[in-house]
Amino acid sequence: MVKRVTGVVVMALSAVLVNAAAAIAQTSSYPLKPSATTVVKGASGSRGSGGGTAFTGSSQVPVDVLLIVVLLVVGLAALYMVRRRAVQIAG
Repeated sequence: MVKRVTGVVVMALSAVLVNAAAAIAQTSSYPLKPSATTVVKGASGSRGSGGGTAFTGSSQVPVDVLLIVVLLVVGLAALYMVRRRAVQIAG
């Protein structure tokens, strides 16, 4: 039971750390101060080169999240296989 609780806590802290690292990597200084040349194309109704509402996040976030999920699933599958193998060896 202690192993499971420890595992859940470690995974939760890992998730928080990954999200915090992604948020910190997107900003160079905090608090953000917009420059005089900052223009949000979606707010004024004008069409920019992208033609949509401004997105303030990174375009790589969905790819990173997908990679994290894949690695998590692979790790859990490896743990499951090792545990089954240990039971088989123990008899």
